Amino acid sequence: MEGITLPKWIRLILAGNASLFLLLLIIVESTLAADTVLGPSNAYLCFEESRWSKSIRGISYCDRAIADDKSLSKRDLAATYSNRGIIYSANSIYDLAIRDHNKAIAIRPLLAQAIVNLGNVYFRMGEYEKAIANYDQALLVNGTAHTTTYLNRGLALLEMKNYEQAKASFKQAQALSPGSSRIVELLEQVQAL
Repeated sequence: MEGITLPKWIRLILAGNASLFLLLLIIVESTLAADTVLGPSNAYLCFEESRWSKSIRGISYCDRAIADDKSLSKRDLAATYSNRGIIYSANSIYDLAIRDHNKAIAIRPLLAQAIVNLGNVYFRMGEYEKAIANYDQALLVNGTAHTTTYLNRGLALLEMKNYEQAKASFKQAQALSPGSSRIVELLEQVQAL
């Protein structure tokens, strides 16, 4: 998701409040939900519910899509596992979130979004080194730099008080999205530390 600029209301909520980084992560995670399935299928409903991560009801759509929809491509099956993982993670069911993202990666090892989503689970758990390892892997696998991956990587480094590397990640994110005022704010914040 290159070039993401957060809406003004989100930037205002987050401005100067480091404790709300997690909110940003949830928003970013929702934008990374894989969205290849179209139509009123269970897989599509699973995707839609993963965009509203707190909706536990989406798990049943995901379950049905995985169990019943034999027409899913490997990419769509992997996306459905990852989308269910997003819902589990948002509801603090981390063991199942990790399981689902790993299943998605096993099905489609080059699905960078699933790798980023796995990193996001580790971030939420406070396992920042594992989160960073997944973000780095996603950047290598994808071959294309994504603002959100660098942003999430920078947030994890910031939590680890690794300010220089956090600043470097934020600068990489800024190079990809030069108009992002949120990235500028994060850079200013890390430079003040």
